[in-house]
Amino acid sequence: MISIQRTQYPKSLAILVTGFIVLVSMLLFAQSAKAAPVNIVNNSDWYDTNGNAIWAQGGFMMKKDNTYYWYGMNYEVPNTKKVNLYTSTDLKNWTKQENSVNPDSVVDFGSINTKLDAIGDTTTTRYAPTQWIGRPLAAYNSATSKFVILIEWGNGDGNGRNKMAVFTSSTAAGPFTYEKFIAMPGGYNMGDLGSVFTDTDGSTYITYTIDYNPAWYNSGIQISKLTSDYTGIAEVTKTLQSTGPYKEATTLFKRGSEYIMIASTTNGWTSSQSWCYSATSLSGTWAAPSYCGTSPSSSNSFDTQVDQVLTIEGSSGTSYIYFGDRWNGRFGGSTAVGRNQWYPLTFDANGKPVINGYAQWTLDAAAGTWSTSAPVDITKTYSISNRWPGKALGIVGGSAANSAKLEQRTYSGAAGQSWKFIDAGGGYYNIRNVTSGLNLTLGGSTQNGAQVTQYTPSTSTSQQFSIVAVGGGYFKLVNRASGKVLGNAGSGADGAIIVQEADANEWSQNFSFTAL
Repeated sequence: MISIQRTQYPKSLAILVTGFIVLVSMLLFAQSAKAAPVNIVNNSDWYDTNGNAIWAQGGFMMKKDNTYYWYGMNYEVPNTKKVNLYTSTDLKNWTKQENSVNPDSVVDFGSINTKLDAIGDTTTTRYAPTQWIGRPLAAYNSATSKFVILIEWGNGDGNGRNKMAVFTSSTAAGPFTYEKFIAMPGGYNMGDLGSVFTDTDGSTYITYTIDYNPAWYNSGIQISKLTSDYTGIAEVTKTLQSTGPYKEATTLFKRGSEYIMIASTTNGWTSSQSWCYSATSLSGTWAAPSYCGTSPSSSNSFDTQVDQVLTIEGSSGTSYIYFGDRWNGRFGGSTAVGRNQWYPLTFDANGKPVINGYAQWTLDAAAGTWSTSAPVDITKTYSISNRWPGKALGIVGGSAANSAKLEQRTYSGAAGQSWKFIDAGGGYYNIRNVTSGLNLTLGGSTQNGAQVTQYTPSTSTSQQFSIVAVGGGYFKLVNRASGKVLGNAGSGADGAIIVQEADANEWSQNFSFTAL
């Protein structure tokens, strides 16, 4: 037998060492648990931590413990229906989650027919991938330890315009399997599912649009209380009739003692204005809806339809973030870049929400705060150089004429190589040549390869650019009208004309600014 001799330390020293270890562990945990502030960039696509484009259209986000769960539809492939799940602790860096049983979708839509056949249901048409599936709502039920997804299912069988299909899972990533459907929830044909909302007393509700007047789609909105297991409707809490224009895509949240609901104008796949409702009781009298505020002014909610307003409570405050959806891609509702746009809400003197259309802004989820940080000083004059090949931007020949082209050339301090940034509002800037006093513009073109010129200053969005940080002191210059970035088409030569291009994360599309 091997004898092991233990060294005996004084008890006070042991306590001191133990306390030090615990303290260090607590500090390390606090540092790892507190997410750093992140930069939110609009008018661009979102990417997961593997570099793949995020598909979460008509999505909904929930928080459990310290993790955000973002569920949304993947419509990338025609006539397929998938629900993706992404998780994050800072609302910026998103990791796609899958399960081994059904890796293509966290919701197993095949389980609909399996169960309908097993119970011998003869009341409804079976599920097919060509049918409409959309707007998944997710919630965790602590009483049953189940994750629940409610989703629109339109199979054209006459049992309501859209059914509310119910799926459950013991894990966040599923596979979620089919439980049942609810035809005509609240007694009316259902349009869009809206949001899940849990009140301060623990009661949980959903919002959805209804055909209150059977002759008109989306002619009403209902707020309904869910059953204790979240798989059914316990009662209809409030029915609101809509008069034209009709509303869709609702979201419900609470600020202080006031309930606020936002809905989009019914407009097919096309972006539309947002309407705001308010009340001090869910079942009480709701103020007549009016257009939500926008800053700067926007007639279509900065080219979105509302998905959700997420309430973020942190150590220093509470923020409300508007999630807007651009139904582009296969749907053709928008031609702008990016499917998901996030804008911070503020509230006017009457408590009415204002959607702030910043091109980029900073979010601190741990603190529950947001801010805007100007990437340039509008009082200064700059030279602008690309990351590769490190040449400066200037107007050809230092011209002061309209339509003169923008080129790259080794910096010399020549006329035409000096620039001012003019605040155009909402996080956008005019880039004005000091020599000519004219603004850079794309002339309304949205085409790749369109040449950048200068022109008389105007309010045209084709003369406005967002300045998007990419790290290391470099930025992308994104045209507001086209959503495309400036670049040199891969040429390192002096005199190469600057054009707009699809964002490819190339160094030739990155720029630095040097104060003169």
